[in-house]
Formats: sequence, C-alpha cells, structure tokens
Amino acid sequence: MRRFNPKWSKEYESWLEYNIEKDAAYCLNCYLFRQDVGMQSGGDSFVTKGFNSWNKKEKLDQHIGGVNSAHNQALQDAFRGHDESDDSSDKGNFLELLQFLANHNDVINDVLQKTPKNSKVTHPDIQKDIVNAVAYKTTNAIIEDLGSKFFSILVDESYDISIKEQMVVVLRYVDKKGIVTERFLGIAHVADTSALSLKAAIEFLFCKYSLSLSRLRGQGYDEVSNMQGEFNGLKTLILKENKSTFYVHYFAHQLQLTLVAIANKHIDIAEFFSLMMRDDEWEALLTEVSTFCSKHDIPILNMEEIFVVGVRPRRNTPQITNLHHYCVDLFFKVIDLQLQEFNNLFSEVTIELLLCMACLNPSDSFSAFDIQKLTHLAKFYPSDFSETDVLVLDNQLQTYIVDMLSNNEFLELKGIEDLARKMVETNKDAIYPLVYLLVKLVLTLLKEIFQQ
Repeated sequence: MRRFNPKWSKEYESWLEYNIEKDAAYCLNCYLFRQDVGMQSGGDSFVTKGFNSWNKKEKLDQHIGGVNSAHNQALQDAFRGHDESDDSSDKGNFLELLQFLANHNDVINDVLQKTPKNSKVTHPDIQKDIVNAVAYKTTNAIIEDLGSKFFSILVDESYDISIKEQMVVVLRYVDKKGIVTERFLGIAHVADTSALSLKAAIEFLFCKYSLSLSRLRGQGYDEVSNMQGEFNGLKTLILKENKSTFYVHYFAHQLQLTLVAIANKHIDIAEFFSLMMRDDEWEALLTEVSTFCSKHDIPILNMEEIFVVGVRPRRNTPQITNLHHYCVDLFFKVIDLQLQEFNNLFSEVTIELLLCMACLNPSDSFSAFDIQKLTHLAKFYPSDFSETDVLVLDNQLQTYIVDMLSNNEFLELKGIEDLARKMVETNKDAIYPLVYLLVKLVLTLLKEIFQQ
C-alpha cells in the first residue's frame, strides 16, 4: 500500500490519529502521556516524526506491544482503555473510577449489576459526551466566578499531535475573597503564527465565552518561546485597542533572562563567571566592590543573588596576569551590560508602573506607602478611574494609611496578595473601594514581586 487506509482509524480508534497535510499517523496516547518515547517500534515515529510506512501495517500492532509495552504503560493514565472488556486489567480511567465508586457505594453497585449491558451508558461515545459536559460546566463555573471583573491573560505556545501551532490561554483575576486566581480558559488553534492570527484566535475565545477586550487589564507571554517575536507583535496590537492592557513579566524570570542573555552574547562575560568559581577571587571582588559602593553612596549589591546563572567554566582559559584587577573591571562591565539588557526588557512605562505599584506593599509596616505615586498609578487606568475618582482616591488613601498603621491585623502582612485577602476579611474593601480597586489591578497585572 502507498497510502493510509481509513479502516485503520476504526481498528485503532483509541489511539491512532492521521494528519492529512503531513500524510502521517501518530499515537495520541504516547504523545500525551509518554515522558520518554524510547526506541519501541521505531522510536518517536509515532509521536513527532509521524508513521508513514503504509505497506508495513504490522508496525501498528508492534507499536502497541504487550501489556508492559511503552504504549500500554502510557495508556495507564489515559481516560479510555485499550481493552474495556469486563476481564481487562486496563479499562482506562473512566471505567476504573466507575468501578471504584461501585465498590464503595452499594446503590451504584446495585444499579450497575442490574442494568442491561447495552444500557450502562459507558460506551466510548458517551464517555466523550461526559467529558465534554464536564469541560462545559467547569468553564461556565470559571466564567461565572469571573463575573464582570477585569482580568489578565497569560499565553503560552503549544503543539497538537500534528505539530500544529496553538495557544494555551489562562485567565488571571482576583476573586470575591480577594484571592488571586488563575484558571485555564482553553486552547486556541492558529492558522499561522502572525500577530494578527494570534489576536484573532484570542478574540474567538473571548467571543465564545462572552468576554471583552475592554475588560482586559494585563497580558503575559512566554518570552523564551519560539513565538517570542509574534507575541511581541500581539502585545502591541492589543495595546492599540486597549491602552490599559499593560505587560509586566514575572520579575525573577526576567532577571534570569537578562543574565543568560548577557552570558550568551559576550564571551568575556562567560569567562568572568568561570573565573569567579575561584573562591579567592570571589572574596577579593566582593570586598573591593563593596568598598567602591560605600564610597560613592551606591547601594551594596547582593552578589550571590545577582550572579546566579548556570555558566560552566570554560576549558583552556588563558592565564591572565593581575587577575584580581581584571575581575573588578569586568564586574563593572557586567553591571553595565546587565542594565542595558534590562532596558531592553522593561519599557519606561513598565518601570514607572512597578515603582508606583510598590507603594501598595504592606511589608515593613507600609514603609513604601506614597499617596502621590498611588494617585499617579490610578491615572494609568482612565477607564477605571475618572478625574473625580482620582480626587476621591486621594482622600481615601489618607484615611486608609492611618487605619492600616493603627490596626495590628495589617502590620504583619508580607505582600500585596496578603493585603487583598485581609481587606476582604475585615470589610476594608467596602470601606476603601478605590484603594481596593488599585490593589486588584496590581494583582491582576502581575505575579507577586513585592514580597519580603
């Protein structure tokens, strides 16, 4: 045979998937559940490359193998089983869970025992219907919990069984208890990876669940994915439509990206990290840099935290005379390059946002509190704060900080997430609604970075 036989889809319907464009077959279960494909029956041909030896149909059975084969081991975690007969040892999770319920509930067991075999509602098609119904109810519960609140989206790329591009979309919002919540919304398939296609896919999901871009207050994407450039274009398109959909990446991850980018771009920086493996040079460098910072009123940097990056020592590093002074000079070059890289990752607006947001941090008895910066923060969200609201916010903040500092329940808080929960618990969210609105906007936009 020179082409795929459609009858195989019925014969191996529990796992075989055929991609028309690639003219190749794949094993869905191994793709989803196998961590290590191994070399069984052609290695990863049924997972990534695709199987197309149409004249060797026996390879399909060889791929399945025996009870302990890699394929069947993957099926142990599958919803459907390869053999769902009564005496099978691998019926799949659906039937196994049903049997578990029967074993622990006499009523359910009695029904299953007395019901005719063709009326047990356990057919594979019914199993799929049940899964779809559960997914529908779960998503509806998420949308109901979100209500009319604003939210952010977190997006990452993924691939389906045929290696087609798709996006995983997660909603981030603050629920009615003041708890930051992240919920999976869905997977959006994209025809291509252009920014316009990505935006269209997100809009399709929003339309499906009656969401609006006008309620979007933040967006986050994987900055190390293969679609980084396309995501950057998507950010710009959404910002043009809604100017309050700011982007702030998780701060610690951004630091890591910065350090790795510097080490990859500059050989001498990689060499610097290699030389710092020597304890004597490290201690000497710390001493000199600390002295320099003290003389020039520069905050002393925590070197152990700044230079946590996995750069292995380079082999055959040439001997350098006056090594200590070389390291000191190179250290300041590292700092300069690091600042340049940060400037590439953080816009002026992002930095200004972060500085204003930090003023909500309750740590150290609200030492970062600044009314002027917080009212300025409100102006970044004109659809949420009118000019009158900003004036009212100013008055609320003055009363709010006095209340917070005189209330022992708020003096031991460690971060803005703690603040949000405590405000709801003590009804302060109703007493200071505009302050709480600011808190929710900050938490919706980013993961907690103002933490002691």
